[in-house]
Amino acid sequence: MWNSQQLDQYREQGFLAQPGLLTQDELSSLQTAANDLVSRYEEMVELVGDDEDNGVHYVKENNGAVRSLFAAHQRIEAFRQAIRLPKIAGPLKQIFDNDAYVFHSKVNVKDAFQGTVWLWHQDYGYWQYDGVDDRMASVLIMLDKTTIHGGCLLFVPGSHQWGVLEHESDEATTSYKQWCVTKPALLERIQDDRVYVPIVGEPGDVFFFDCKILHGSGHNMSPASRKSLIFACADVDNQPKVVENPRPDWVVARQFEPFTNDIQLEPTES
Repeated sequence: MWNSQQLDQYREQGFLAQPGLLTQDELSSLQTAANDLVSRYEEMVELVGDDEDNGVHYVKENNGAVRSLFAAHQRIEAFRQAIRLPKIAGPLKQIFDNDAYVFHSKVNVKDAFQGTVWLWHQDYGYWQYDGVDDRMASVLIMLDKTTIHGGCLLFVPGSHQWGVLEHESDEATTSYKQWCVTKPALLERIQDDRVYVPIVGEPGDVFFFDCKILHGSGHNMSPASRKSLIFACADVDNQPKVVENPRPDWVVARQFEPFTNDIQLEPTES
């Protein structure tokens, strides 16, 4: 569980890093599962598709490299157990002051030299149209060493307090349709790139971040591929309401089983 300083830092900055949070055994099981998944979808010819056997939705780069694998936590036990670890589930229950469920999960891959960008966005820029409010947060688990040249994630600290910025659809930059912050909105808020915090680290490092923090990542210019496992989570009372043209269940949950039931909240220590 977090102490009061950690919880305050998360609320002020919009994210919190926990280096070395996973043990080697915990990490190894996730790496094995992710590597097996990526190998399976490297063989797929189509760039986008649904694997009914595994319940996974996959997205590949235009060059054929795997980009994202959604919803694997529904079938893969290592992923199911990872989000239930008290050192991960506990802070999420503290953030929401309530139980939480998995809104969606994905394995993101930046293939060596070929992994492409994630444009500047706020996750809630997408999710606001899914019938949920902003009681949401994500957990990123690094499965490989992550460097600046490897196209690491960039956060803008405190940007979660800016409200929801204007977003627009981008279907040209990558194989995957992205919902990104408009250039005028970015220029209004960012005048100096020294505000960016590069999210670099080692396998087993874990990062918690708010659904409205501004973030993006560049192209992988390095000879090393990297993978991360991300769980997007929501307050258990924040379930999607009916909307027109709802997105599929690999990206918007239809099951709301809380994974924090066994966590008991106590007053935070200083």
